[in-house]
This record gives sequence, C-alpha cells and structure tokens, in this order.
Amino acid sequence: MKHYNFLFLMADQIRTATLEGMGDGIQTPNLRRLMDESVLFTRASCTCPLCTPSRASLATGRYPSRCGVPIHDAVLPPEQPTFYQALRDSGYRVGIVGKTDLHKRDTYCGVKGDLPSMYHYGFTDPVETEGKMNSAWYGTNPDGSIYPMGPYQKYLMDKDPELMRTLEKDYRSYMRQKPRYHAQPSVLPDEVFLDTFIGEKSLEWLNEHDNTGAPWHLTVSFAGPHNPWDPPKEDYDAVGDTLWPDPIPNDMEGKPAWIRRRVAQQTGGMTQADLQQVKRCYAGSVRVIDRWIGKLLDWLETSGHKDDTVVIFCADHGELLGDHGLLEKSCMYEGCLRIPLLVHLPGMTQRRDSDALAELMDLAPTCLELAGADWNRREMDAVSLVPVLNGSTEPLRPVQRSELHNCTMLFDGRYKWIRNYNDTDELYDLETDPQELHNVIDEHPKVLDRMRPYSFRH
Repeated sequence: MKHYNFLFLMADQIRTATLEGMGDGIQTPNLRRLMDESVLFTRASCTCPLCTPSRASLATGRYPSRCGVPIHDAVLPPEQPTFYQALRDSGYRVGIVGKTDLHKRDTYCGVKGDLPSMYHYGFTDPVETEGKMNSAWYGTNPDGSIYPMGPYQKYLMDKDPELMRTLEKDYRSYMRQKPRYHAQPSVLPDEVFLDTFIGEKSLEWLNEHDNTGAPWHLTVSFAGPHNPWDPPKEDYDAVGDTLWPDPIPNDMEGKPAWIRRRVAQQTGGMTQADLQQVKRCYAGSVRVIDRWIGKLLDWLETSGHKDDTVVIFCADHGELLGDHGLLEKSCMYEGCLRIPLLVHLPGMTQRRDSDALAELMDLAPTCLELAGADWNRREMDAVSLVPVLNGSTEPLRPVQRSELHNCTMLFDGRYKWIRNYNDTDELYDLETDPQELHNVIDEHPKVLDRMRPYSFRH
C-alpha cells in the first residue's frame, strides 16, 4: 500500500475572510492556486480562539478542557496522546518547522529546535522555532551576553548579535510603550524575517527527508500574520496604499462588559488611518506566507510529489482586524473564530465549498484516516473530515463548540450562543445578522434549550 505524504501548512492568526475573494480584499495568488483544487470548509472554526489551547486541541483531537490546556501559558501534558505519535508509530517521518506552542510556558526551543519533548509529542525530525512574540525574548548569561532561545535567534546571532538586540528593543517598545494597534514594517532586513526563515528551513527539510523510504508529514507552521504587524519593507511597499474594507461597526449594544473593556483597552484613540495601517501591515505579512506557500507547492510539482501528497492549509485561530472595535483574538466573534481550512487530495482539480461544521481539531483524525494509521476513536472529540472530502453532505456534528477560560461558543449552523461566564450571554442569528450586531438572547428560549445539552455548563 502506498501511503500519502502530508504537507500541512499553518498560519498564526489569519481569518477565513483573508483568503482571496472572501472579503478582506487581500491578494493571495498561491493560496488561490491551492483553493482552486481543494475543498474549502467555509464555516470551519477553531476549538479555542487562542494559540496554545487551539494547537493542543489540534494535536490531541480533544477540546482544550479535555486535553489539559485550557489557558495560554501552558504545556501539553506528556500523557496526552497526539496524532503525531500515531503517525510516527505507523512509520511516518513527522516533521515540524516553525511554531508549535505545545510547551508555551517553557519558551526555550533549543538552538536546533529539537528538544526531547518534541520527540515525545511524536515528531521524528523537528525544527521548532520561536513564535512571533517570543522571537524577541532572548536569554542572558551572567556576563551579559545573549544565549538564543531557539534556532531563529541562533540564526540572527550568527549573522550579527545586533539584529537580536534590535528586534528585542522594538518588540519591548511595542509591548510597553506603543498602543496595541501600532503597526510598521520590520526593523530587520527583509531577508532575515522570521517567516522567510521558516520557509527556507521547510524547503531544506523536504529536500533532506524526501526519498528516505518512509512517507512524511511535514507541518510548516508560519509565525505570521500574528502581531506585532511588522512585515518586511518589500512586502509593505508592494501592498501599497490600498483602501481596505471597513470593519464591522463598533456597536456595543447587547455586548458583555468584558468586551466593552477590551475595546477601550485595544482601540481607544485609534484613528481610521491607524486601522488602515494595521490592515496594510497584516496584508504584507500574509503576502510573505503566500509567497512561501507558492514555493512549497512548486516543490511538490518539480519533485513529482503532487500526485501523492495531501496538502492542508489552516490557522490556529482568526484575527478581528478592527471588527467590533477589537483586534487580535480571545473572544468568540466571527473574525477570530472562523479559520481558513483547505484540504487538497491527490487528483483534485476543482474547488468545492462545504458548509460542514468542521473544527480545527478534526484534522487530527482526518490525517490518520488518510494515512491508514490506527488510533482510538473513542479518545478523540474530533471527527474525520474524510466523508466530506469524498462528497458526503451528512452533518459532521449537531453543533460546533469553541472554548475560552471565560466563555463557551455553541453554533448549530444558524444560531450562535456565546455563554459568557458571570456576564451577559449573547445569541446571534447568523442567517439574518452575519455581523453579530443584534443580541437576541431573550427572544429564542427554545434555541437555547436545544443547544444546552452540548454545553458543559447546563
């Protein structure tokens, strides 16, 4: 039996609307190239709109509350089984180049990105890099000299230690002095941008591990377009002075108190010009990722692997980009809940859209089923997407669920219930109110009764 290879492409904090033609007005020609030969899950969601819980949920096929990672600064418990382990046990080389966030609390990745914990999680050939924010926080020896926390920092240090100090100074200013909506081109030279490093190392991985006698699963985990929004100057200039679409209005009627406080903290004082600058820098960061995806797709074609490789593109969560006066993630509105999810199987030549209630963690059993690997289906909350990929229109699940430490989201395909703990609950009819402007929580008690059994807070 010939096994599929897997090229698993992942971006950090990119929303469904960012795909070309989906609303944000950003050009993504290489993602469009993939999309034109894939199934696009138009209503895919993350199981948590926050990096660490979302990635742990993907790794295990379990909701954050079930895999032991309900918060951001955490470590995936070593006793939790992962789909990477199952692939490895089935004979796969399992690689990662880029951010994993499986041990967020422990920010050290090792100068080669191959800590022993990565092997335990199931990777056979890891090159784990720092994430976007952590790329700036280096270690310091007693004599004041720098020691790198991961391979990207080691790369910068080998080129010039001042590059590392320049990045740290810029990000520290962003975190402590500048408004959250600050955006500007990178202070580093274009050629040493983090996602460029990840792209280059991914191509090196493929060339090194191709034709080794084993099938492979490579996760290319880009660090962008996560803030700080600081694309290479070349990409910032290439995007130009585009007039980006207006965000969803900042109408706080019916919104809980914690959302109102966050709006004031994140975008208080932000002008229209500030928002346009954020979107320009976000688009420039997306442009870098799209370019490297093009190079990776080119590699599949020139190496002869297009016909035996499953290609997946997804994100850990979305990005609000000013919708409702909010930026980034960590709430349950559509911008940060909905993720781009494309799956290309060998032989697909046309795009097909599916409105199935897919969740990011569903990629775990999907990859295992396509790989012919064994796993304990009763241990996962996730369901395989393979039936949908094969043309089935049967529902995947009655409701989608997503979790944060202070709220839960339930979506039945029309109504979206946000249960805000110790605050105002929200219910939106996304069929008539896709922008989530009208909280109708008091108008549909039967909808709540129908969805209540799927919440762990009855």
